[in-house]
Parts: sequence; C-alpha cells; structure tokens
Amino acid sequence: MGAWGHNSFENDDALDWVVELEKSKDTTIIFESLDLLINNKADEIEAEDCSIAIAAAEVVAALYGNGSSLLPERVSNWLKGKPKPTPSLIAKAQQVIDAILSDSELKELWKESPNDYPKWVSALKDLKSRLY
Repeated sequence: MGAWGHNSFENDDALDWVVELEKSKDTTIIFESLDLLINNKADEIEAEDCSIAIAAAEVVAALYGNGSSLLPERVSNWLKGKPKPTPSLIAKAQQVIDAILSDSELKELWKESPNDYPKWVSALKDLKSRLY
C-alpha cells in the first residue's frame, strides 16, 4: 500500500524524488522536475509528475525561506548551504502549482474524495502563498 496524503511529501512519488534530491549537489533536479510538468504536451498532466513537481516546489519555498513545518528532515538536511532560489525558479514553482490546480490527473484523483479534496487544495494554496 502506497503513501497517500494531502501534504506535499505524503505520497510515494514525492518520497522517491527526495532520494534523488539527496544525491544532487545543486538545484538542477528541481528545475528538471518543474520543467517536466511545465513542458508537458499531454492532454492531462500525470499524477506522478504532479506529485514530484509539488515536492520540488516545496523545496523552492524552503530555499526561499518559507519552508513547511512538515518538511522531511532529509530535505532540511539537503537545504543546508544551498543558495536562495532565482526569480525564474520561483516563477516556475508558482506556474506548476497553478497548472496542477487547473487541470491534472492528480486533481481528478483528489476530487474523487470529497472530504479530502478541500484539504489538498488548501495545502497547495498554502504552498503557493509561501512562494511569494
């Protein structure tokens, strides 16, 4: 059974991405994860790509100084000594949140759970607010 929760790191795809983040020395993986979703040409953005992009956006918010209190310790450790995000990286993270909330497979999956969907939307809106 996979992890599934409305917060950014409460799913297996995001947690698997954290393993890759830990191996990286710079923010290239964050740019790549956000660009994968931004450059997606499919009719609908896949849930896995959304989960990874949300995790990447959380890291951008943390680099910006507005990290979540729910940030995994492994991510907090990776952040040490890393520079503030560039304006273009922050803009990409904001764009990703908008795209996921607008039209994505992940959104459709959450809508199937009427009690939890508002919590998920609230978590994403909170994340976006921390990117300003």
